[in-house]
Amino acid sequence: MFVLRLQEHPVPVGSDEPDILLAWILDTMGLVRRRNISDEVVATRGSIHALMKDCLLPEPLRGWDSQSMIEASGISSTALHHQLVKLRSCGLLATVTEGRWKRHIIRNGSLSAAIELIAAQAEIILKQRMSILDDVIVDSETRMEIDSLQRGGEDLPFRIIISEQGPIDQQATIESLLRDFGFTGDRGKTDDDLSMRVFTLLGSAETPLTADYLMNETNESRTRILGILDRLRSALLVERVLLEDRISHNLFIGFTHQWAQRGEQWIRGRGGLGRIEQHVADQIISDLNQEKLTTERISKHLDGIDTEVKCLLVNTLGGRVPYGYRLTGKDASAVFSRLLSRVERILERLQMISKKYDQIT
Repeated sequence: MFVLRLQEHPVPVGSDEPDILLAWILDTMGLVRRRNISDEVVATRGSIHALMKDCLLPEPLRGWDSQSMIEASGISSTALHHQLVKLRSCGLLATVTEGRWKRHIIRNGSLSAAIELIAAQAEIILKQRMSILDDVIVDSETRMEIDSLQRGGEDLPFRIIISEQGPIDQQATIESLLRDFGFTGDRGKTDDDLSMRVFTLLGSAETPLTADYLMNETNESRTRILGILDRLRSALLVERVLLEDRISHNLFIGFTHQWAQRGEQWIRGRGGLGRIEQHVADQIISDLNQEKLTTERISKHLDGIDTEVKCLLVNTLGGRVPYGYRLTGKDASAVFSRLLSRVERILERLQMISKKYDQIT
C-alpha cells in the first residue's frame, strides 16, 4: 500500500556531493528516523542510505535478492526487511516474485524515474482522499478575518503522510483519513476519535477556537489537544493566530494574581513592567493600589504599545499568550489548495535533486 511521509528540509542546491543529495532525498521522503526534526540531513544517514548507495542505485535493475543485499551492504536481515518495507510502500522499490525468491529493483531503472512516478501517484491520492473535506468544512467568510501574518505562523516544519485508502468496515470517512495521514499520532489507537472531533469542531467554526475551548468540548487534556493541533498545523490544514482582543484580559488576570502573590517590586522587575515606559507602568501600579484595574483600563494604558511587547508581558506574568486555531481557508477548496501547493513544491524539489543525483553518479 502506498504510504509517503513528506518532510520539508532546506534544499542542498549548492552541493554536488552524491551522499548529501541522497541523504536529503531519503530524509525528505521520511525514510530516515530522526531523533530531532532540527538534525542536519548529513547527520541522519542510516542503514537505508547504505542500502541505496551500495546496492540498489548502482545496479537499479539487477534484481537484488535479500541475501545479496545483506552481503553487499552488511546490514542484518531484520534491518533489511524493515527498510525494504519502507522502500516499497513509498514507491521507490518494486518487487518481483520468481519462484521462492523475491527480487527488488528501483522502479523504472533510476532514482529520478521512480520519484517521477511517486510524485504523480502522491498528487492523485492526495486529491482523491482530500475530497472528503467538503463534507466536514463549512464555508465561512468570518473564519479568516484575523490577519494570518500575526504571530503563530509557520513555526513548525511541514510534514504530512500521504496514504492510499486501506481496508475499513464501512465507507471512507474523515476519521479514516485523519488516521491514515498520521494526525492521530504514531501510536494512535483505531478507536481514538479525538482528532476527528477536533477537526470537526474547527471545520464548523466561524472564528478561531482556543485550546481551552477544544479541551472543554472534547473533555481531553491540553497535551493531547495541542499534539493534534500541532500535527494538523504541520500539514497546513490548521493555523494558529493571535487573538489580540484577549491580551488585555490575560494581562488583567496576570497583574491581579501576581500583585496579590508577589507585590509591586516583583511586578516592576521580573514581572516585566520595566520593559515598558515608566509613566505607563506607574499608571498600572496606581490602579492596582487603588483596586481600579480592569481589562478596559489595561487596554487604554497599553494603547500604542507594540503587540510583541504585550505578549512578552503576558509570559513574564505567568500567563499564556491568547492563541486561537482555525482552518487555513474559508472553505474546503481553499484549505486543500494551500496544502497541495506545498506538496507540489516539495515533490518538484525531489524530482530536481533526484535528476541531479542521476547525472553525477
